[in-house]
Amino acid sequence: MSKYLKANNFINITKSLMFLYIFTNSSINFAQAEVINLQTNHRSGAITWEKVDEDEDNDANGNLQLKEKLKKVKKENVELNAMPPVDPSKKIIEERVSNNIKSTTLIKLEQLGDLIRNNSNELKMIAIRIEEARFLLRSEVSAWYPNLNISSTGLPQYMYGNTYNDLSTNTSNRQAKASLKATLKWDLINPSRIPQIELARNQFEKARLAYSIKYRQLLLDTYIQFFNLQKSIQEIRIAKDSIKFSETSLKEAIIRKNSGLGSNFDVLESKTQLSKDKQLLVEKIGYKNINERKLSQLLNLKSNTIPTINSVPKIIGSWDTGLEQSIIKGHKYREELDDIQLDISINNNKANIANSSNKPKVSIYNSVDGYIAKGEIGVASPRHENNINSTNTTIGIQFDWPIFDGGYGKAKYSASKEKVKEVQAELALKKSEIRKEIEESFFKINIAKENIKNSSDAIQSAKESLRLSVLRLKAGITTQREVVNNQRDLTQAEVNHIQALTDYNIHIISLQSKTGLKGLKDCTNKIDRNNSSINKKKENGHANHLPLNIDSCMGLS
Repeated sequence: MSKYLKANNFINITKSLMFLYIFTNSSINFAQAEVINLQTNHRSGAITWEKVDEDEDNDANGNLQLKEKLKKVKKENVELNAMPPVDPSKKIIEERVSNNIKSTTLIKLEQLGDLIRNNSNELKMIAIRIEEARFLLRSEVSAWYPNLNISSTGLPQYMYGNTYNDLSTNTSNRQAKASLKATLKWDLINPSRIPQIELARNQFEKARLAYSIKYRQLLLDTYIQFFNLQKSIQEIRIAKDSIKFSETSLKEAIIRKNSGLGSNFDVLESKTQLSKDKQLLVEKIGYKNINERKLSQLLNLKSNTIPTINSVPKIIGSWDTGLEQSIIKGHKYREELDDIQLDISINNNKANIANSSNKPKVSIYNSVDGYIAKGEIGVASPRHENNINSTNTTIGIQFDWPIFDGGYGKAKYSASKEKVKEVQAELALKKSEIRKEIEESFFKINIAKENIKNSSDAIQSAKESLRLSVLRLKAGITTQREVVNNQRDLTQAEVNHIQALTDYNIHIISLQSKTGLKGLKDCTNKIDRNNSSINKKKENGHANHLPLNIDSCMGLS
């Protein structure tokens, strides 16, 4: 009977679940079919709802409440769709776009020094080291002053105990005590004090020299990079002008071919030259981007800041000092030699400090101590109410002389003296290196000077050759190959001229940095006026990029 009831209950429960499932499923299908049609706009990401049929509000199926809820949901979604769609990646994309926005800043030659001082992290680090060395020097100078020390062994102190004696009276300790001691000490004789102070002063001066050396090197590197970027800008302009000329030549070659005056070979020659000119432009743009980033890094500009230059290469002056005089000035000016001299002084002071470790040290001191106590110690019956006050003043001279240290001080002294010999040899080597650097820069200036003159003459010859070859081609007495070769020669001559100007300025700046001589001889009055006329011409679509001849001291001797 029980089994029958259980089976009957199971069947009833199953029927109820099936009925509930069918009813729920039919309601949902009805709502989806008659009321809701979810559509997604893939362009905007918006969700729209179809219009609810108002005539079905009184539906006989009893879905009125469901329809009211769906209309409420529709209203909320319409309001939601009125808002711009939320894209999780939009914020990241906007941040990337903002970081990729490039800004430009105009850089002038006279601004480089201030920009390096204000922006260089390396100089800021060295400046911090200078302050560190300054405080270390002050700490060593404090050895000239007396030292005051206050100490206490009981503040407060409580003593409680018993002492048992077989042959005498037992004693007890019952005492609360507070004590204080002040000691004033001053070294009268301290053999290591002066060399330690001198050592700290040398290290402070060495830190200051490190700042000057680093600033001078950064300034030189920045000048060089400035001139290289200046050169890259001009080379891009040269490449663009060459492309314009090649495009014109190609058009003319095609016209001559179509008219029967030229050949397909001439067209191919022009196309080949145009491709080479485009390749040259791509290469020069790449070098320009590299030079921009290098200059930006040296000036510590923001990653999205591009330095720009609006000046053209021109000779900044002439070197009017002889070679030997430049070398003498360089030896006097270079901080590297002073830095090595400081290393010699530092090692001598280290030797003196090591030597003073076996010498006597004499100090005078004044010690004052006192205490108050309540109770007694070391008596048979301590009286807790007994108050004790005590003060003592001691004045004396302290003498300390380490006689033997196993040869430690002598060995340290000998090691420092050997180091002095090594640094002296380094000093002589550095002087030779400075002489070599100045000589090389001096000779390279003369080479660059001659290259400027020769490249200027080559430009004039190449321009005239190109003009004549174009006329010969139009007259039908030459081929496109001759025009292409002359065009290539002109482009190369202009590139060589820009390179010679850049090299000259770099070597001038390098000599200034190595010798400290800042005054350059103005050579703008020594201009070769015969070259000025070529700055005003533009022949055959090939622009002349030498508006700098008038200002570039072409008549330098």
